[in-house]
Amino acid sequence: MRWAIVSCLGALLAAAPLTVLAADAGSAEDGNQSKTSAPRQRGRLGTASAQTPLLFNADEVQYDQDLGLVVAKGHVELSQGDQILLADTVTYNQRTNTVTASGHVSFLQPTGDILFADFVELHDDLRDGFIRDVRILLSDRSRLAGNTARRVAANRTEIRRGVYSPCDLCKEDPTRPPEWQVRAEQIVRDRELQLVEFRDATLEIGGLPVFWTPYFSVPDPSSKRQSGFLDPVIGRSTNIGEYIRIPYFWVLGPDKDATISPEFTTGGGTFIGTQYRQYFGNGRLIADGSVTFGSESQVTINGITTPPATGLRGHLFTQSEFDIDENWRAGADIQRASDQTYLLRYRLPSPITSLNSHIYAENFGPSSYFNISGWGFQSLRSGVGDATQPFAAPLADYVWTSQPDQLGGRLSVEGNALDLLRLRGIDTRRLSTGALWRLPFDGAIGDRFAFSLRLRGDGYQSDNLPIAGTTTTESALAGRIFPQAALTWQYPWVRRGDHYHQIIEPVVMVAAAPNGGNPGTIPNEDSQGFEFDEASLFRPNRFPGFDRVDTGQRVDYGLRAGIYGDGGGSTRLIIGQSRSFQVDNNFLPGSGLDHHLSDIVGATILSPTPSLDLYYRFRLDHNDLAARRQEVGATFGPTNLRVNLNYADFAATPNLPGQEPIQQVTAAVSTVLTRYWSAYLVTTRSFQGSAASLNNAVTLAYRDECLAFILAFTKTGIATGDVTPGTAVSITFVFKNLGELGTRLGNVSGGL
Repeated sequence: MRWAIVSCLGALLAAAPLTVLAADAGSAEDGNQSKTSAPRQRGRLGTASAQTPLLFNADEVQYDQDLGLVVAKGHVELSQGDQILLADTVTYNQRTNTVTASGHVSFLQPTGDILFADFVELHDDLRDGFIRDVRILLSDRSRLAGNTARRVAANRTEIRRGVYSPCDLCKEDPTRPPEWQVRAEQIVRDRELQLVEFRDATLEIGGLPVFWTPYFSVPDPSSKRQSGFLDPVIGRSTNIGEYIRIPYFWVLGPDKDATISPEFTTGGGTFIGTQYRQYFGNGRLIADGSVTFGSESQVTINGITTPPATGLRGHLFTQSEFDIDENWRAGADIQRASDQTYLLRYRLPSPITSLNSHIYAENFGPSSYFNISGWGFQSLRSGVGDATQPFAAPLADYVWTSQPDQLGGRLSVEGNALDLLRLRGIDTRRLSTGALWRLPFDGAIGDRFAFSLRLRGDGYQSDNLPIAGTTTTESALAGRIFPQAALTWQYPWVRRGDHYHQIIEPVVMVAAAPNGGNPGTIPNEDSQGFEFDEASLFRPNRFPGFDRVDTGQRVDYGLRAGIYGDGGGSTRLIIGQSRSFQVDNNFLPGSGLDHHLSDIVGATILSPTPSLDLYYRFRLDHNDLAARRQEVGATFGPTNLRVNLNYADFAATPNLPGQEPIQQVTAAVSTVLTRYWSAYLVTTRSFQGSAASLNNAVTLAYRDECLAFILAFTKTGIATGDVTPGTAVSITFVFKNLGELGTRLGNVSGGL
């Protein structure tokens, strides 16, 4: 509507280029006062030298030459530049350059704001003025209202005895108070400063006053970012005592900002947290850090008292990535903390087992990839010092893949170089290069083959290698040439049914390599995270990394099957086993590969409908089919009631101390109770003798268009160092455009 009015008035300006008043109808006979009676009058007000004349459109126009008044009545539309004024009656005083409007006044601004009033008096090209019974609809749909208002320089609006609210009015009864509003003696909106200020203000919820303050301010809706204090957080924790946090958001420029969060505690010293963000034309940098002064703690758990943690403590997390050119990219991810329990004690999000720092540069070629990086690690397990953690610098990888040759095969060439150091422990330098040729081809009966031939050479130089049976160490050179061939056969049988198709596919792989490719003088650094399951069953080299190779000869066999519905539902199954012609001692006891005949591995995944997903992963003992490792999971329910269940059961490894059985269940429920109310529940329990709770959380939330209320209950069973198990309750109010106000209500036998 607004742009239609502007377009119409632009056309009218071209059609009515008069200096004081232009009208389609002729003038009246009298010389002092004239009145037009045409069906619709339009024209221009002002002097011939005015740069932004007032354009009007009205049902009736009257002109008083003696007083210099022009009175427009009936659906009056008045515009100047990008400003449009609508009213029942508009009077223009040519001598004082004053416009007064009354009756259903609407004043449209270039910013998208709309001002409503009963009476408006404007001066100086509509820039200054007085407004009575003002109501303002801001560009973000929030509202301002007051008894009177003063407009200054088209940028500042001062409202007396006003109210502000971003909430929609009740459709059934618009006179009811909004869900929440701020009532103030004075409200000042300054668009130049991009600030809305409230003096002598009271926050009302449901029409009831709940909070008073002499002054506060919020960013103007037209402002994307603005410096200022954020809402404080107040709470209590048995790890740090009572605390109060007062964050400050600091806009440093259009591309960068910082948040500084000092926190004062009674038992954890003074905590200062910071976050810095900056975006560049070719990348980004995000840094989170903190430091504490005067942190002291001494905790007794199970009769054991930890030594007090004192002095300076802190952490630093950074993420950065930059595009150097169209092929090169570089970045750094840094994670460091002063000690293992600092992040838990001060409720900072972090990984569970270790902090990993990574600096890298990588190149993406048309058919190649190159990466050179450095890695550092910090364990979060109590009692594990940094001196035993490795530093890998540099670590370089290169991979190149050819186009298909005349037979249809592809050649891949790879290289790797590593320099790994420790302050205390094994140091290793590695150089590896190899090639892989893979040829897929079809059989005569519809079956499918894939033949691969790999050749790799590795060289190692290691220091501080432990000598078996002694307490001494040695330095050693080691190398190997590792050839391996593999042939995979697949024979898919497909059957079409009504509204579904079925696939049954037997799979067999034969792999052959020399025996004894893992001498003791090659330390195992990057091949320890091995797990035998259905995903690694048909890999020629089942070890990750470079330090261990899958030697010897074996046959892997299994079956893949699936039913796929035309509507998207599916049921899939994979099951298989491996038969080795020799026992590889590099596979640890309990791995499932420490015999000629491996354990049976498999998985079943059922997804009949979008609201139901089931899976079962298993590893069964090859002798008695006892479950050695199994996971069961289910996700079901509509979007307003979603349930997720997971059960993991890992059996103890016979004759291997330290490998305790694990039985753990995790349940999570997310539900939408009503249009505005929702709840989320999650619990993790470990069953070893008696049930032990590891983690519990319950969240109840209310969210509508202008208010959110979140009540959270959390309980943790973590006990390590100066961190104790505990329970905490927190409440958070989120007011649209005002930020968040969070308070931790209470805490039982510990805290987060």
